[in-house]
Amino acid sequence: MRFSELALETRSIRRFKQSVRLSREKILAFVDSARLAPNAANLQVLRFSVVTSEKNCATIFPALKWAGYLEEWAGPEEGERPAAYIVIHAPGEEKPYTRMDVGIAAAYIVLSAREAGCGSCIIMSFDCGIVAGEVNTPEDYRPLLVIALGVSGEEVILETALKDIRYWRDELGRHHVPKLRLFEIVTEQ
Repeated sequence: MRFSELALETRSIRRFKQSVRLSREKILAFVDSARLAPNAANLQVLRFSVVTSEKNCATIFPALKWAGYLEEWAGPEEGERPAAYIVIHAPGEEKPYTRMDVGIAAAYIVLSAREAGCGSCIIMSFDCGIVAGEVNTPEDYRPLLVIALGVSGEEVILETALKDIRYWRDELGRHHVPKLRLFEIVTEQ
């Protein structure tokens, strides 16, 4: 698959086929791609927790906040929840580059997940205390990001943003994501 196709297909998925479990080996392959990603001064300070069991996924799920623009939607229902999670941890004493490294690692993970036929959703809004307590958070580290993973259970449609950039769902439950046009985001010299 060409990178442009991979980028086009890698969308935030918020409804999954929960019954289709993902193996620990598959999730570790996604983390391995993040391990190979560039990072500041090659310090490699990030750590990753892999959550694949149904029981552990069920304990993490309530700590997550889903789709801020969909105010009346509480998140995926039973049967639509993620089959796995990757939690990205960073040192408690954050450096100026830390969040950039987390973003790069997350991008590598979701792109490799998509290439493997999986959907993902990068979640920054979550109860850090619950997540840290449910996964093996290294000493002096804290969770900065949770990536939900699974086989997609929804259709995501990209469209041109006309007036509003907020994503929305139509009457058939399809998730619409408005994107600005290229000329709207590029500045000329």
